[in-house]
Amino acid sequence: MNLTRIDRSNVIYPSNSGEEGCVISVKLFKTKKKFLLIVLFILVGLAALFWGTFQKTSETSYCSSCHLMKPEFYTLQASSHSQLECVACHVEPGIMTKVKYKLITVEELFATLTGNYGIAITSTTPIPDATCTQCHDMNTRKVTPSGDLIIPHSNHTQAGVSCTECHTGVAHGNIAEKRATFVTDYGKWDESTGKNFMSDVSSIRPNMDVCINCHKVRNEPLNCSACHTTSMTPSSHKAETFINGGHGELASKDIKSCDSCHSYMSKEPVAVSKENDGAFQQFLAKDNGKSSIISASDYAKANTFCKDCHQKRPPSHIEDFKQTHGGLAEQNKDRCFTCHDNNPRGDSPVTKVTCASCHPSIHNKIPWQRSHPVPLPEKPQVTEFCYTCHSENTCGKCHSSSKK
Repeated sequence: MNLTRIDRSNVIYPSNSGEEGCVISVKLFKTKKKFLLIVLFILVGLAALFWGTFQKTSETSYCSSCHLMKPEFYTLQASSHSQLECVACHVEPGIMTKVKYKLITVEELFATLTGNYGIAITSTTPIPDATCTQCHDMNTRKVTPSGDLIIPHSNHTQAGVSCTECHTGVAHGNIAEKRATFVTDYGKWDESTGKNFMSDVSSIRPNMDVCINCHKVRNEPLNCSACHTTSMTPSSHKAETFINGGHGELASKDIKSCDSCHSYMSKEPVAVSKENDGAFQQFLAKDNGKSSIISASDYAKANTFCKDCHQKRPPSHIEDFKQTHGGLAEQNKDRCFTCHDNNPRGDSPVTKVTCASCHPSIHNKIPWQRSHPVPLPEKPQVTEFCYTCHSENTCGKCHSSSKK
């Protein structure tokens, strides 16, 4: 019996009718083995490529390579979160969440390449508290608010106030909200621009409007002591004459300074400027916009905080005030007009009583009796004849003892 040795094989097969089939089987086995090795090699290569791409596209350097992200990149580098990668905040924890995010970035890449994206670019979903607490554990971390602020984080958390409602500008300074991310702005952004932008405290810290508006809708305290350990009372407010006249003089000089605090105390919004159009301030206001600022008296009528006091009857308005008010008016008419303006604000007048309420135009004609439609004696007396035309309370509006 002849024996045939197969090259590169230790298997010896008998040389008979099945010899050819055995050789074919060995060749198929080797072919499959090579095929599987090639497939395995391709899969390993694809996995390595996928993982490498996955990791690379999770780095801040990848995000910054897009010119659209220049403002976000440079503000992040100048922020307190500069050591973090973008995905640390913008992608929730978990491998499946990250995979889902990568699929979304494919869509975003297509939008970028085709130019089919909106401006300004903003985050479509809020950053959850779970992302923040990966680093900031509020149970173990001692929080020290700056200055005299009182910020009980536990109270806010229990009330459902999220981290980003107050700290939305901590990484990027709210550049999108400040309209600093338009296409024409990309070339202006560099490291210096980012530092300058983030050095502005108003960009990274919550504005007091955020606190006040939140407290208003939730019926929380609006007084200064609710959030500040100090009284916040300016030295000018401590003068003995401040309440009785002094505050009015200060307000007439700089009502905008008053509004910087007292606007938060009003239940209704107050427009300090008559013109909200920036073009008016820039091109039409010949006195740098001073003429567009409302007067202190108009402000007092609109701000509900002021009205709480101004609507009270002044001490000078005693029982016989109707007979004596003329002398006071001659001394200081402007003070009278604080409440009794002949052109009151229609939206929120302090009082509807004006000079014209009691002194119609006919009284300006001396002697007024001669201009009366019906002839009257030199010294007329109130009689039933008067009430033929006038209502019985007409004279009494001004002359309480006129009707006998």
